[in-house]
Amino acid sequence: MAVRSRHMRIIQRKPFSTNHEAIRWLFCILTGQVLIRNCFTAVLLKHWNRLSERARAIRNIRKHESGGPRKRMLVVSVSEYTEGWQALHGPKTDWKFWAMLGTMSGWNVEVLADSLPTADPARYPNRENIRRFAGDHLKGNRKGDQFIVVYSGHGDKQGLVLADGNRISPQELRDWFVNPLAFGALLWTFFDCCDSSNLLGLQNMVTLDGSENIQYQNLKSKESGNRRRIRGTVISIGSAAGPSGEMNLDDPRVPNENAEPLHCGPLAWAAYMFFHSKCKEGVPRLAAFLPVLKSVLAPGAGQEAQVTTSAIIQDPVLPLLRAPPLATTSA
Repeated sequence: MAVRSRHMRIIQRKPFSTNHEAIRWLFCILTGQVLIRNCFTAVLLKHWNRLSERARAIRNIRKHESGGPRKRMLVVSVSEYTEGWQALHGPKTDWKFWAMLGTMSGWNVEVLADSLPTADPARYPNRENIRRFAGDHLKGNRKGDQFIVVYSGHGDKQGLVLADGNRISPQELRDWFVNPLAFGALLWTFFDCCDSSNLLGLQNMVTLDGSENIQYQNLKSKESGNRRRIRGTVISIGSAAGPSGEMNLDDPRVPNENAEPLHCGPLAWAAYMFFHSKCKEGVPRLAAFLPVLKSVLAPGAGQEAQVTTSAIIQDPVLPLLRAPPLATTSA
């Protein structure tokens, strides 16, 4: 079927377009060719291989919750489309990146994807399953709980586009993930798709000043004034205000035994690069992550990634992207 809009077009982007060292460095790490004595790298490699090669690993990601504050992460990845939407390669890699980062950072991770090693109807990313997992994700949440929702796939101004062309609207996203939040609970969302800026209709946009300090711009509108007041705190990152695209990781010098296209979404790539090269030590400040994301995207004017929040937060810290304690990083 003919492509009907710009949002159905895959935009190929070269990561760090003038420097491919980052690509070779990443895949050498993942194949154990360099830095093998780095215990942190060994843990990354172990988790990547587990997620890539063992279907049952998906069921083993979930950890016991002892009764303290919960840390739950839901990753939704859609790559195969019908109804005129072009298939995507990036989401097939994205869920592995995010699941790896989540487990390394101590989160309970659930994955819904159409590219799991073994097909699982209960984890296929359709409307019914996403809504069911959303309910389970936030059920009984309370003060101190933290949640992450990641989406990788197509999107447009009407919302997130599922494999069959149906959409999850911005209002449905608010009903499923935002409105159920308890007072004192925290939600981060990462939307790696076209037209993903402020999908949740939050009232504050995050900007950086010349010294890379966080500032806020109020986005209040007539529509936001009529919305239900958010009890918890929400921080949302969208990869683009317009077309987003995929990162093209193809390179003849990159190990790729199956000769399959290697792609990932810009948010997943930026998160991995920040986690591994910028934030091995110290606090993963949002102010430090945003320049990394900007350098990855290199978008057109007015199409920049956007961070919005439901409240003014002093120097926000990313919920993952943090190196694990040394005691847990032995090979």
